[in-house]
Amino acid sequence: MAGATGSGKSTLLHKIITTLITNNSPEDLRLILIDPKRVELTLYNKIPHLLTDVIVDQKKAVLAMKWAIKEIDRRFDLFKEEDCKDIAQYKGSETMPHILIVIDEFSDVIQTYPEETEKEVLKIAGIGHSVGVHIIISTSRPSTKVYTRAIQDAFTSRVGLQTASATDSKLIIGTDSAFTLRGSGDVLFRIGMKYVIRGQVDGINEKEIKDIVNSLQNKYKEDVEAVEPISISIFMLDDDVGSSADSLYEEVKEVVMKVGKVSTSYIQRKFGIGYSRSAGLMDMLERRGVIGPSNGSKPRVVIKKK
Repeated sequence: MAGATGSGKSTLLHKIITTLITNNSPEDLRLILIDPKRVELTLYNKIPHLLTDVIVDQKKAVLAMKWAIKEIDRRFDLFKEEDCKDIAQYKGSETMPHILIVIDEFSDVIQTYPEETEKEVLKIAGIGHSVGVHIIISTSRPSTKVYTRAIQDAFTSRVGLQTASATDSKLIIGTDSAFTLRGSGDVLFRIGMKYVIRGQVDGINEKEIKDIVNSLQNKYKEDVEAVEPISISIFMLDDDVGSSADSLYEEVKEVVMKVGKVSTSYIQRKFGIGYSRSAGLMDMLERRGVIGPSNGSKPRVVIKKK
């Protein structure tokens, strides 16, 4: 996605995010929002759908994408065990939310860490959708250094709002049409290589966004599966997602035995770890007969002391 100042790019991002969080529960959708400019996405810091606070640091943005790739690989392994080819077919016991990564002003991230950023984005865009991991990248300064040829090829769906030049327009949607748009939400959607659709983005103001955020906070306040923002430490890739899970298992089991029930989000909040590791610990507790099987959004109950 790209559009010059005043084109409506930020409005479109907000419309996408607010539509998704309004129509999907935290159990079905988790977000990683990256906003190096600290301007647009920090409004969402308190929504229960976030896997972490809105990321404003470029290095942490790269680490977040590395974590997402680990999660993609873990899901592919799980799907192989369950003999299913994608998230639509998955019927296992683990709750499997879609994960959406949104990067506003992508140019800031890729210009700071070009090789790492391109590598992670290409993998997420290339194979993530099969396991429910998706990504949107946006900038007001498109160029071949920002949207490299490899990244252009990886994103078959593109959005062009009014651009600052015909060259920028051709980079985004393959024609100079975005350069002639009126601005203020006038938009072109390119779907694959075949056709472009023109549309208009409805406006949304800051008060409306805050109202939506407050409404969601109240709606999911008592939801045991709603994820509260957690430390960025979930993205510190020191292999703790796999190898250290065993060392934490006994401590988690002891707590679970005391409270008599548990959810993935409870483990996340209690131990300050990430969704992937928490889900792995839940699987381990179930395999060892400590807790019962998944029952929708309800917490799992301790069934046997081991």
